[in-house]
Amino acid sequence: MKRLLICFILFAISFQSFAEKYALIIAVGEYPRKTGWSSISSVNDVGLIKQALTSQKFKDENIFVLKNEEADREGIMKAFEELKAKIKPGDIVVIHYSGHGQQIYDDNGDEIDDKDESIVPYDALVRYTSYYKGENHIRDDELGNIIANFRNTLGDQGQLLMLLDSCHSGTASRGGKARGGEATFAPPGWTPGQTAENGGSGLLERTKLNEKPAPFVLLSGASANELNYEYEGYGSLSFAFLQAMNDLGTDFTYRQLFSKIQAIMSGISPNQKPTIEGDSDYKLFKGEYVKQQPYLEIAKIIRSDALRIKGGKLQRLFKGTTVNILPAGTTEVEESKIIAKGRITKANYSDAIIRLDSELSSDIEQDYWVFIDQPSYGDISLKVYLDKKTTDNKSKTVISDFLSENSLGELVDSEEASQVILGKSGDQWILNATQGIQGLDTIPASRGDESLSDLKNKLFNFAQGNYLKNLSLKNFDYEFEFKLLPIDYDEDLEELADLLPENDQYNKNGVFQVNTSSDHVVLQVTNKSDQPVYFTIIEINTKGEIASFMPTDDCPYADDERRLNPGETKVFMTCDYSFIPPEETLVLKGFATPTPINFKPTIETRGEGNSRGNQNPLERFIGGTYEQSRGGSGSRTGEKIDGYSTEFVYEIKNE
Repeated sequence: MKRLLICFILFAISFQSFAEKYALIIAVGEYPRKTGWSSISSVNDVGLIKQALTSQKFKDENIFVLKNEEADREGIMKAFEELKAKIKPGDIVVIHYSGHGQQIYDDNGDEIDDKDESIVPYDALVRYTSYYKGENHIRDDELGNIIANFRNTLGDQGQLLMLLDSCHSGTASRGGKARGGEATFAPPGWTPGQTAENGGSGLLERTKLNEKPAPFVLLSGASANELNYEYEGYGSLSFAFLQAMNDLGTDFTYRQLFSKIQAIMSGISPNQKPTIEGDSDYKLFKGEYVKQQPYLEIAKIIRSDALRIKGGKLQRLFKGTTVNILPAGTTEVEESKIIAKGRITKANYSDAIIRLDSELSSDIEQDYWVFIDQPSYGDISLKVYLDKKTTDNKSKTVISDFLSENSLGELVDSEEASQVILGKSGDQWILNATQGIQGLDTIPASRGDESLSDLKNKLFNFAQGNYLKNLSLKNFDYEFEFKLLPIDYDEDLEELADLLPENDQYNKNGVFQVNTSSDHVVLQVTNKSDQPVYFTIIEINTKGEIASFMPTDDCPYADDERRLNPGETKVFMTCDYSFIPPEETLVLKGFATPTPINFKPTIETRGEGNSRGNQNPLERFIGGTYEQSRGGSGSRTGEKIDGYSTEFVYEIKNE
């Protein structure tokens, strides 16, 4: 019996060690003209997703790609079958789709609104005709069966992650390039049934599963009733996924990954809400993931003192970052092993150029690894498009000079190249986020120079808020996490009661949601590092305005009260939060350091003063971001900044 038990254990260990990671990436951007679909930048997403997966030890030979004409209906269905034939129980599978999506008339009566959601292969037409009735669309019913078959094959020790960088409803008119954005595909004269308030992507169909199917998570770039916009020539979800995968912490779950994606997308496409469905509290890739790529590979040695690396702004590598060059295979940076030191002189989206302080002896790229020494955090930058209907040349000059003189950004010539659109309607300035033309703010234009001053402040707030949303500090010596917990509130006694089930607070999109009438929450913070840390938390709204979330005037916790011992979790039960309009999505950004830290005085004085005697370097850094509204250079390459940052995203609904 003992021998059998040992054999079983050895078999189980062997089974686990041979688990593989597979991926199928489908990207359709150049649809044939006859289909009626517009061209989009889906193929650009392939590189982003491959980079995210190869950094997580997905083998190149296990990543399968279909692009454009390869991804017609037959090609996609065949690829699903071929991938399913390769996998075995315990494997991890990622399926990514970038392309158009569309709602299509329900053909089997299983939808309350008489509409299926679908993805659009290369050979699917945009309109119902006498010769095309939707047979090449891939409906949610079919996807549900495909997902179920994968889950059944992978078993409960495997995992399936699906990403859909597409959308299925609405009509795109202006405000960025959208994926989908066409009317429901249906026969002439067709009318839908009752309107349903759809949550999630609308693509997660319930299909019969085995008793022990694989956990499954579906990430979508937009909910079923929204458009999905591109950003800088990439799908917004694909862009956010790569950045989030470069920013993983300890014991990360899919819900935590989604929270990072939410935070990133709230800056690049504030008008759309990504969704998560399925088993979101499972550990990412069964816990078998790389927290942070320890080194960067060299793409090309340009000459003996200059090289190009495989990483750029998408990996949050900016001009001014210093690096060390060590032999390939080095496990840790030691001064005696450093071959050369260098600095990033130019950062592109997915690569960067480094100038070295000494020459390399070999011209073989594989001989070296590049390790980050001191990061630079880039500069605040905003691209503004002035609506063509606005003919006020004085205002245009004032805004252009303000952006230029404060190194804050520039006016651009097209909506598609912008982050915000500025226009006039009657006697009001209107500030809109480009993606989806979401209204951010209005400013009365009748007050002349005072109005322009207000407008400049609004532009700065939006730029600064987006900069801080994307700021990433990743010293794992100070790793921590935080979240909001719902709590019962006794109105009669005006006091807190018991904590409520946490999952009940997440809506159908997988977003933590609170209402303005009755919800109360408290803050829970956990130190995941091996040493004491101090923390502070700020809140950033859709306008980019920043407020201190912990501490506040109502929750004036001193530095020592915001100190956590190694491994300690603290719930701040003496301070509750309730909520007021407007409805919006807010990002909570937390920072932890080994020394006391408090952003509240910095924010209240807009960086102009702080009464703390020994101000934390990170406080000075945040204070420095205000300089670009006062004519400062905005450089982020001075004092060494150390710490750890993380996010929690929540949504306010009026009730």
